[in-house]
Amino acid sequence: MKHQSVILLAFCFLICYTGIAQINNISEDVKNSYDLTLNITNIKSKGNLMISIMTDSLAYSSNAFSSKTKSFKENIDKNNFTKIISLPKDKYLIQLYIDENLNDKMDSNFLGIPKEQYGFSSKEIIRFRKPKFDEASFDLKNHLTIDITLQ
Repeated sequence: MKHQSVILLAFCFLICYTGIAQINNISEDVKNSYDLTLNITNIKSKGNLMISIMTDSLAYSSNAFSSKTKSFKENIDKNNFTKIISLPKDKYLIQLYIDENLNDKMDSNFLGIPKEQYGFSSKEIIRFRKPKFDEASFDLKNHLTIDITLQ
């Protein structure tokens, strides 16, 4: 009987210790998260704003979905849009577009030129090609605001 009590007590201790460790991990994640404020301007039509936030340059360059990609869909109207997202410290790239016809894809003409508005987290507007990961990425080390003007 004593042996069973010791095993039960050890099991309870293990469960409590695991729970405390998980709580500490959650509080560390919250403590190491920063607010990223996205200000999107020059919105010319309503639709769904499709936002992808990436930390994986390989997934970005190959247009592949990755576990390191966070995606959001927001229904928007014309003018401007602001969203605050909490993220851990890391290097990020944001790409977005407005899905005007609500078909969940970026429409382009026969030359591959986008028909719908789009934008990246790059400071410079890059014409005739998608920016490279290093050209459009940024380091999130503390709270940050990024202004993206749609093209």
